Amino acid sequence: MSKKPPTAIPFESIDPVLTPQGHRIRPLVDGRANGNAPGIDLCAGGLDVPGGFIANPHRHVETDVIVLVYDCGDEGALTLFGENLEFEALQHRGDVLPIQKGWPHTVVNLSLTTPIRAYEFRSNRTVVVDNPLMPHLRPVAEDRGREFLTAVHGARRLARFGAGRCTPLGAR
Repeated sequence: MSKKPPTAIPFESIDPVLTPQGHRIRPLVDGRANGNAPGIDLCAGGLDVPGGFIANPHRHVETDVIVLVYDCGDEGALTLFGENLEFEALQHRGDVLPIQKGWPHTVVNLSLTTPIRAYEFRSNRTVVVDNPLMPHLRPVAEDRGREFLTAVHGARRLARFGAGRCTPLGAR
């Protein structure tokens, strides 16, 4: 048992880190020895996903993931998953999406203006590891993501906004 009593962790109290997927996550509950909850065997992160964003496809090798959308635009948060990103799951505020370890996936923010704010819970000690990219799926993610964004907003609006591409690392 830890000698430190549990304490509430406000979302904004932890600075976000840029992930290999290209979006930002706040390591809200980090069970590593140098984390804010040393020794805990699960973790939680706070995701900030900008409008029109398509994340780089990736998978979690060793961890199951549960994503809880806290806030998003009316259009929702779209997760594409599968060996060829052939499946999709649309989440709205309050929806939970379980993703088993090993599943290739990406997220698309279907709103062009409202960021997605979500909590991600994993069955390991930190959210800042275990995200190998799947670059061979990047063209599929961009094509399918643009397809959904175009269906929601139309090609003209999408072109004006400049959405529909996986964001290069370090951008946004």
